[in-house]
Amino acid sequence: MTGLTTLEFAAATPPAQPAPAVMRAPAHSVVDNSSLRKRDELLDSMRAQPSRLVVVTGTGVTLQSIGHPGPGTDVAGWPGLLADGLARCQKLKLIDQEDAGVVAHLIKGKKCEWFIHAAEKIHECLATRVNERETWMKDSVGSLKVKDQRLLKAIVALRGLISTLNYDSTIHQVTGLPPLHWRQQREINRKLREHATDFALHWHGVSDDMKSIVLDRTSYQEIGTDPLMQSMLQGFARDKTMLFAGCRQTFLDPNLQALLNWAKTALAGLEHRHFILCRANEEEAILEELQPHGYLTPLVYGNNHTDLAPFLEQLAVEAHGVAATVNPPTLNTEAVPENARQPADIWKNPTRR
Repeated sequence: MTGLTTLEFAAATPPAQPAPAVMRAPAHSVVDNSSLRKRDELLDSMRAQPSRLVVVTGTGVTLQSIGHPGPGTDVAGWPGLLADGLARCQKLKLIDQEDAGVVAHLIKGKKCEWFIHAAEKIHECLATRVNERETWMKDSVGSLKVKDQRLLKAIVALRGLISTLNYDSTIHQVTGLPPLHWRQQREINRKLREHATDFALHWHGVSDDMKSIVLDRTSYQEIGTDPLMQSMLQGFARDKTMLFAGCRQTFLDPNLQALLNWAKTALAGLEHRHFILCRANEEEAILEELQPHGYLTPLVYGNNHTDLAPFLEQLAVEAHGVAATVNPPTLNTEAVPENARQPADIWKNPTRR
């Protein structure tokens, strides 16, 4: 058996709608019972000029936006994408039955390190057929379409830098923001120096550029040792306020683990925090998982996934006094009477001087 051997498998085990009312701190808060204080800290970062906010979207945002669990939407998440890749390998007879069984077991394990091993074998098999990896990504993640724009519009209304761990184009579909991925560091650095937010930063690549995709062990090693990428992420952690949305399992990702390992000493004494949006029943588990990392804290948005968009909409109103919208309203010039005075004409009147 090539690729994943039984020994490798054993070693893989990982050691516009009305704005909602202002949310009050949940009574069950585990640590400081002060969700309102967390909100105030987050709002200060949003109101800063330029904004210190970096929004990081994960699988949860895409799943909600594309109407999961609709047909074909499972590929937005890691398990679904890998299962789709395995099925493709089997259909094209690019993998034997024994290896397929091992890969299927890895995917069902739902552990980050197992996913990476599964992805490596899938990539290896697809690479034996010219352009097949690119076609797979185009047919799977590349085919996802937004069904509900509300959550993504609410994220845009926060007026921070929008970044994502996802490969899909859902942000671009709603906002028109051009994607830049981690290999395009020169342009990203120029944007960041200008405090520009007119692009979407894809940490792990985009579906239409296979060389940018971070999925298997090789690509994770590459991004984890890329000095420019790691320097950028460290800058976010040190100088910005990161808001993680739809990122429940994000911190098990090897790229994030590298950042957390760096932060253990580099962020000691940090005065600000980064926020992980979560449901009320997830708060305690997140606190336990990230116990050594006091600069990361959960921020409860409600009890259900559908509470996230209203929560973000309210944040935008509190920070900027605006409702969530991608395209601001424009004046209907056809409705203006011909004899109506233009604003500039008013100042031509001597009595106004």
